[in-house]
Amino acid sequence: MMKNILIIMQILILITGCESFVENTAPSVSYVSDDDINDPSNIPFLINGVLNEYSYAHTYVSLWADGLSDELVNDGKVQGTTGTRGEYIDNGFFDHTQGTYVRPYEAIALAWRSAHILKEKLDIMDGEETAEADGYYTAYLYQGLPCFLLGSYYGRGPNYPDDGGATLNGSAFIPSSDLYGMAMAYFDSALVFANDYQTKVVHSLIGRLHLYGGNYSVAAVHASQGLQDGDAPFEGLSGEEWPWPNWYWQRTGNFRTSWTLGSRFKYLLGEDFEDANGNGVWDSTETFIDCAVPGADVGQGDGVYNGPTEPEESVRLPMSAASMTPGVEYVRYFQTKYPDADSPISIINWQENHLILAELALRNEAVGVSALDAVNAVRASHGLFSLESIDFSVLLHERDKELFCQGQRLMDQNRFPNELPWHMLGTETWHYLSIPYEEELANPNYP
Repeated sequence: MMKNILIIMQILILITGCESFVENTAPSVSYVSDDDINDPSNIPFLINGVLNEYSYAHTYVSLWADGLSDELVNDGKVQGTTGTRGEYIDNGFFDHTQGTYVRPYEAIALAWRSAHILKEKLDIMDGEETAEADGYYTAYLYQGLPCFLLGSYYGRGPNYPDDGGATLNGSAFIPSSDLYGMAMAYFDSALVFANDYQTKVVHSLIGRLHLYGGNYSVAAVHASQGLQDGDAPFEGLSGEEWPWPNWYWQRTGNFRTSWTLGSRFKYLLGEDFEDANGNGVWDSTETFIDCAVPGADVGQGDGVYNGPTEPEESVRLPMSAASMTPGVEYVRYFQTKYPDADSPISIINWQENHLILAELALRNEAVGVSALDAVNAVRASHGLFSLESIDFSVLLHERDKELFCQGQRLMDQNRFPNELPWHMLGTETWHYLSIPYEEELANPNYP
């Protein structure tokens, strides 16, 4: 996988042991013993802990990856945008000595550790067969998913810039290719315990892994067995039943708008205007609300009314105008795809699997469906009209709209650097959340 210039993050793994101690409480609840944890009746509890930890990590990393891509913009003139972290991410600059920058990596490590502990506990339990199968499926799947995240979004190894990767649970540096191999092994083990629906989920995940790894023929085998039209999405959970809210809602939604959407999304729907004469179209005498320039997103409008180019896309590009600093003559827009704290985020769904199939078909792989039919099935699920032709440019545009605010744009920009140029002015191009290699940290001139 191509690796370019990377954002620098410091590694701080803060993982506790498997026994939890509670201070300043009555002696009867001062600690939880291994015997208590190893009771087979606790399998659902342990599974929920794994789901919780991974959901937190997935939304956290996806949000920052979208901020690093051209999908989200950090604009200090949006009310509610405070601090400098979002601006640094948007511009590709990190101060790796800032502890808060390592939190997504810590979350990934903790998610893997939780799943690993679940597997260890299952090995010494003697529980009901169905419960154990569910436990092992969860343990293997959620050890694989963190490896996929690390292999996809992290980098700066000993052969930089030719490889990416990370450490895991105090290990030596693991290149991205090896992390993908680890993820593949975990996914294969999860298939042993999967039911019919779970089997399709895992095949979709494996198909995506091989697609991003450039192994298109293998990706075709698995994506063809993946989620199909009408299957339920595989989602990360958040909200009232879980301790973490949806990060997109919390940071780029109607709770707090630290990040707003790249202007191209609003340009598809057309800029807002005051329809004084009620004819439904903008007239030159009517006031319009200028949104920021698309592409570069340098923080200013272009002074020209831009009518809608794809007004029908409002069905899958829900957004609202952000509150701007008084006197600013343009408006940013934030996503409302996740309107609530408990809005689930798709880890993978049948629509993404169909877009994977479409790409593989364009690469002349046999997947049992044409690229055009696969894309049109996705569009039909939103009530959108069918396209008459498809090529890579159209496919990438469809992925941009279908998968927005799901952490996938960064991967597409890395995979298609010529088709999807980076839109950052005044800075170099940064493509990955990065862990600094230890030899670099020892360099007094770094960075």
